[in-house]
Amino acid sequence: MLYSNILAHARRCAPAESCGFVITTTEGERYLPCVNISAAPEAYFRIAPEDWLRAEMQGEIVALVHSHPGGLPWLSEADRRLQIKSALPWWLVCRGDIHKFRCVPHLTGRRFAHGVTDCYTLFRDAYHLAGIDMPDFHREDDWWCNGQNLYLDNMEATGFYRVPLSSALPGDILLCCFGASVANHAAIYCGNGELLHHLPEQLSKRERYSEKWQRRTHSVWRHRHWHASAFTGIYNDLAAASACM
Repeated sequence: MLYSNILAHARRCAPAESCGFVITTTEGERYLPCVNISAAPEAYFRIAPEDWLRAEMQGEIVALVHSHPGGLPWLSEADRRLQIKSALPWWLVCRGDIHKFRCVPHLTGRRFAHGVTDCYTLFRDAYHLAGIDMPDFHREDDWWCNGQNLYLDNMEATGFYRVPLSSALPGDILLCCFGASVANHAAIYCGNGELLHHLPEQLSKRERYSEKWQRRTHSVWRHRHWHASAFTGIYNDLAAASACM
């Protein structure tokens, strides 16, 4: 009933964007549709402050919902900026499906904490924004010094296959040997000679895929469900983060 109500509201509102909240009450989760008061409702949505207050009074807000009628199934640059401000999961209705996005931090400018916000967290969150969910798992400090090979042991199991470096495309994963003999670091190839990654004692960032990083590259991997347009979800976040600086 929850999902069917969300999809029905989006159909009624098209070609304008629908908007609303998922709230949880003592009776369970339910959808609270809102009026899109945007001056250009076919381009973006805006929820009245009164509707926010009404949702908060009726229950706990667990997600903000809106639609992209005829659009793309990823959060736009503006969506990501607003999602960060809202600190809520966002559910996006597009092409008859509901796509759920956790409120992950911007991909650049993150502080490093191994096992919490590290290179794998960045990899996982970037792919989440691109519409591919990766599992989280416990990883001990310096696991690569203890005979473990966590990346290589899990890439194929999580849907990846190896491709030649010469064939790398935006969104491919570069596994690198960083101060180790095993692949212990993941970076996302962004195209145009750039990569996105998160190193210890540094903020997550984009930088040139220099000769230094090419020498450190162990292998390149592509997800079997990846398609070129999926990088849009990652790019939109990078653009949103740059606009906030």
